[in-house]
Amino acid sequence: MSEGNPPSATPSAKSKKNKKKAAKAKADSKADSKADSKADEHAEDAPGDHDNTENEPHDANEDPIQVPESNGAKLNTIDGSLPDRSVNNQGPVPTSDVPSGTDIHSDPASDGTEPKDRFDALVRDRDSLRAEVADMRKSLEELQSKHTADMEALQQKLDDAESKKEQAETQFQMLLERVNTIKSQLGERLKEDAEELALARSQIEDLEDENNNLKDELNSKSTQLVELSEDSAEKEKELSTLRDRTSLSQQNWLKEKEELLEQESYLQSEFEQAKEAMHNWEILAMEERSIRENLNEKVGDLEEQLSSLRDGYERATHERDTQQSTVDGLQRALQEIQLARKQELRELVESSDSQLEDLRRSLREAQKQATDADKALQNAQEEIERVRPFEKEVKEKNLLIGKLRHEAVTLNDHLTKALRFLKKGKPEDNVDRHIVTNHFLHFLALDRSDPKKFQILQLIAALLGWNDEQREQAGLARPGTSSMPGKLRVPGTPLRTPSTPNLATEFMDNGASSKETLAELWSNFLEQEAEAVKNIAEKKRICILDIEMEGVKQVKRTDLNARFLFLAPPSLEVLEQRLRGRGTETEESLQKRLTQARNELEYAKQPAAHDKIVVNDDLEKAYVELRDWVVDGGKFGAAQ
Repeated sequence: MSEGNPPSATPSAKSKKNKKKAAKAKADSKADSKADSKADEHAEDAPGDHDNTENEPHDANEDPIQVPESNGAKLNTIDGSLPDRSVNNQGPVPTSDVPSGTDIHSDPASDGTEPKDRFDALVRDRDSLRAEVADMRKSLEELQSKHTADMEALQQKLDDAESKKEQAETQFQMLLERVNTIKSQLGERLKEDAEELALARSQIEDLEDENNNLKDELNSKSTQLVELSEDSAEKEKELSTLRDRTSLSQQNWLKEKEELLEQESYLQSEFEQAKEAMHNWEILAMEERSIRENLNEKVGDLEEQLSSLRDGYERATHERDTQQSTVDGLQRALQEIQLARKQELRELVESSDSQLEDLRRSLREAQKQATDADKALQNAQEEIERVRPFEKEVKEKNLLIGKLRHEAVTLNDHLTKALRFLKKGKPEDNVDRHIVTNHFLHFLALDRSDPKKFQILQLIAALLGWNDEQREQAGLARPGTSSMPGKLRVPGTPLRTPSTPNLATEFMDNGASSKETLAELWSNFLEQEAEAVKNIAEKKRICILDIEMEGVKQVKRTDLNARFLFLAPPSLEVLEQRLRGRGTETEESLQKRLTQARNELEYAKQPAAHDKIVVNDDLEKAYVELRDWVVDGGKFGAAQ
């Protein structure tokens, strides 16, 4: 071996061969010189000891650590074996004391490459350990957060081990430098350096043992993580089953809720029907009671009304005689109406007297039959069946008596008002203020888009006798054109809703009617309107008239065979709230409408005032009730 080659660590077989060569060289050197042999022994024994320390066998077959990944991926196997580390003595061997004839043999492969390979393997193991620790840290953080503290402690231990390992490596490098320096300068300190090297190796072995312990702890943590993942999977299964049960119970609860709601709606409808039936029965009972109690009183009232009517007729005749020159046209109309009404009243009185006598006889017979009915139930039932038609006749006659009473009072009032107004002015200037007031209030109550508003304005113009200029100012005629007198067209539609003023406008002349009396105009209107309604009824169509209380009274005097329906509010308070809620009424007009409504409600309470009363508390219910009653098989307006 040439000088200058550094000694290196080799396997154990090569170290033994080197020992033999060193011993042989040692024996040869003793023959030359004693001093040189001592130097040679010192130079050869130190490497030999170094080789012995470096060539100690090291168990590299350690069990690898199997770490399962957190997401089901299998981690790489960590080989925990660490190769032996030895000192790389790269310093030159001192040859000053060696004789020239001495041949020193050394193996460069065993003396120089073994420490470097071991150091590289240690570095690779360190890098692989760092990578695996980082992967394990990520997987442990994803799987279970509660093991963060343990993993941090484990990581701290690994960092400590790495720091110790780095310290050992730095110490190892320092030892190598010191060994090289000692070999080059002081051979006597080789033994001390060998001891330090052995100490460093022992520290490395301790670190490797500690690293193995850390790997074992890592394996135990990985098994715990697997168990925790299995527990979490079981908990998820239990959670899914609980969610299924919850959804099923919620569906059952919804079904039960729907069934209860349907049952509640059915019971509510039955309750409404029972309530309505009870209300109808109460009304019928009250009507029957009032009819039976007031039958005798109504007969006396009828006689008094007839006497008062005769007195009124006499007074009207007396006043007519005093104003004969001014009211010729009105007197003729009044005479015709009076003769017709007197004839009707006489006939009605005669028929009512005979009917009342028949009813009295029937009542006496019914009372006798009632006493006989206590003895035998079967005979009583038969007698009750016979009495029922008579009770119906009594009810009809009572309704007829009520109609006659209202007609007589209304006619007397109208005649008194007409004569009073005729006394105050000329015949052509007399206008019924009550009629004009009703028309004007109805005109103000209607919406601007209602066509009846224009018709009411036409009627007011006809009653007041407006000229062309006044009609243009009111919007009834275009500027620059003259209004041609003529009758308004009678509507031919099968379904219409005119009011009382609206009906009057359809047959009222604009200018030509100013010289006619109001009685003649009203009589002419009723005749023409009745004819129009009859024509519609003959076509098997329904004619609907939207009229007020006075219009109802006038239509009842005709032979139209009409049916009367009264659309009533729930109460006057509710009606006032509705009118105020619209915001279209002044306080004065609101009070007038409420007064009119109060009068109409009082009139509706009278017997035989209307055939049907619909309470407008629920719009849909009132509409259905009105529609069913109006249609009624097409009987409305048909002659019987």
